[in-house]
Amino acid sequence: MDFIKELQSFKTIVEEGTFTRAAAKLNYAQSTVTNHIKKLEDELEVALFLEGKSNVLTLEGELLKQEVPELIAHWERVKEQLINASHTVEYSLRMGILQPYDILVLPALLHDFSQHYPKINFEIVVGSTLELANALNENRIDFALCSLPHEKHFAYEELFQEELCCITSLSNPLIINELADLEGSHLYRSKSDCPARTKIESYLDNQVPSIHWESVSNISTIPYLIERTGYCSLIPRSIIEQTHARVKIISLPLPDPHMSIGLLSKHPLMLSPSITKNFVVELKMRLLSLL
Repeated sequence: MDFIKELQSFKTIVEEGTFTRAAAKLNYAQSTVTNHIKKLEDELEVALFLEGKSNVLTLEGELLKQEVPELIAHWERVKEQLINASHTVEYSLRMGILQPYDILVLPALLHDFSQHYPKINFEIVVGSTLELANALNENRIDFALCSLPHEKHFAYEELFQEELCCITSLSNPLIINELADLEGSHLYRSKSDCPARTKIESYLDNQVPSIHWESVSNISTIPYLIERTGYCSLIPRSIIEQTHARVKIISLPLPDPHMSIGLLSKHPLMLSPSITKNFVVELKMRLLSLL
């Protein structure tokens, strides 16, 4: 708070005797300390130092000198109480998340956050972008980490671009340099409401009409299925990297090989209370560390 900073500057000037020494102790530019005092005088509507004598207090300055230590100490006590309350209050954090990010970031994040906020209650919905958008519309969650849905009434903050890659088994002799090389192949695809599937089908329907599709409800199982069957798929790179499946990863020259991933909410995300803000900041940091 600026008012507390202004009081700190005033208190330090009184203790150090000059604006210059106070600025050095606070690690501020002298102009910052001067501005703090000017703002404080404007807010209190009194002069705190005699004109032309920056080290001599007025009567009002002397009165403030007596009160300022207790004012600052009171603020520190209030701040500590608020922090302690945030650690003990019962609070529900409701969010949705797209696979595989539930596996990639949530376990460690939920554990660490619960240590800091022991009374927090997490309500997590894992699903497709369409399922998470429906959960938002039904007020079952407050925000979601997913791709951008077709509906336009949501607020969306993009965090990163997810790369779509072609994968096949190590034993598959097929040479794949472009989409046309997949002609006649068996390809795994995820659920019909998966945005990755929609994007991939738009490429293949135009360029490779002869595809034998195999649908899978859980996209995270596709690398393991490919390892055993020798089929192919086009899926987000993070899906591949979070598994231990032994597959070949092939980057194809797709028209747009990326899919947007971000935070979805019904309205611009209000990061309050501070618990939600801290969680979202930590979630962003952990996601970006994966890139």
